[in-house]
Amino acid sequence: MANEICIIFMLLTISYCFCQTTDDKKKLFTELFINKSYNKQVRPKNDKDDAIRVTVDFEMSSIHELDEVAEKISVAGYLDVIWWDDQLVWDRATNNDIYYMLVLQDTVWKPDIVLKNGFHKFEELGGSFYYVRVKYDGRISWYPYHVFESQCSIDVTFYPFDDQTCHIIFTIWTYRYDEVEIDSKSKFEIDEYTENSLWAITSTSVQIQRIVGSSEIIFTINLRRKPTYYIVNIIIPLIFLGILNSLVFIIPADAGEKMSYSITVFLSFAVFLTIITAQLPVNSESTSILSIYIVIQLSYCILVLVVNSFQLRIHHRHEGIAKSKIFVFAVKLQRRMCCWRNKIQSETNEKGRINIEDRSAIENASPQKNHNEEAIKWRDVSSAIDFCAFWILIGTDLIITLIIFIHIGVDKSFI
Repeated sequence: MANEICIIFMLLTISYCFCQTTDDKKKLFTELFINKSYNKQVRPKNDKDDAIRVTVDFEMSSIHELDEVAEKISVAGYLDVIWWDDQLVWDRATNNDIYYMLVLQDTVWKPDIVLKNGFHKFEELGGSFYYVRVKYDGRISWYPYHVFESQCSIDVTFYPFDDQTCHIIFTIWTYRYDEVEIDSKSKFEIDEYTENSLWAITSTSVQIQRIVGSSEIIFTINLRRKPTYYIVNIIIPLIFLGILNSLVFIIPADAGEKMSYSITVFLSFAVFLTIITAQLPVNSESTSILSIYIVIQLSYCILVLVVNSFQLRIHHRHEGIAKSKIFVFAVKLQRRMCCWRNKIQSETNEKGRINIEDRSAIENASPQKNHNEEAIKWRDVSSAIDFCAFWILIGTDLIITLIIFIHIGVDKSFI
């Protein structure tokens, strides 16, 4: 008995679902759009003093591109636009229980929503082949899909560890806010979003405002760059080049390769500066800290070229030319620093065993010491310049590198 009741119920349900025929919908369409003289150019509100409230939800599916040079963002998605049309209302009971119908978007009145901060000229949303869903109570749903290209101001200060904020602004172009107004219940949805390989979405927001008598909605996307690619291909090579720049002072002056080596490193930094500059917008409002770092490294390269030129000239000076005190001091400093560990070890081993013979040996060594000071050659001065310049350059380069990247990390934590 129970099975028979279920079968009867299913048959009744099927017959109910298929009771609406094409003729019924044609009749309803004729009634709404022809007999009632529907005019899509007239705002469909019975009370002309009331504004039509339009809900605009944005469902973003992907970020195609964020062009830093052109300061443009391209996103793909569709708008879920909902409003009520008082002229498209029917009684379900007298129309064979028709719940909704689909009509072409050019058949009905639509709010003239446009992308206000678009990168190109104004274009109508949707297309002639798009349909809208009309419900029996006048509720109309419209889903225009588009690739939206909008302007986006780029702040490259912390490139490539930067965060960017882009706005996609839609406005009701013709009607005033007291005629057509965007509903505050509008939402920004990313449920169907496909992750971008270079940018991660940190947050989104929606803001409704009135500008020059019109209602507009602002969809805000907060993005964070994924820096792995730039760390591997730009930052790490830059740090290695900075180390190589210091190694020029290890090459012997007689090798004849010091100047060519320095010029090669200089040109490598220039190439990296060109690569980074090509990826950044042309503006003076913000300057990339990474670009400043490369300029500092280029300055170091120029300083290295100057020091090498001076050092090679000293290396080939005639021994008859007198040496100034600063050169003698540089040679003594190099020798003391190189022999410092050996001297400490020797003093430790001989502690407590100094006798009169040792004292006489030390006294006899003093004239020899003076003789060694007088025997300093220009080659020794050249070697001392290499020694001092190497440690000064590599030390300051390490300090500057740490300061710059710590500055980026600390400043970003307060933003």
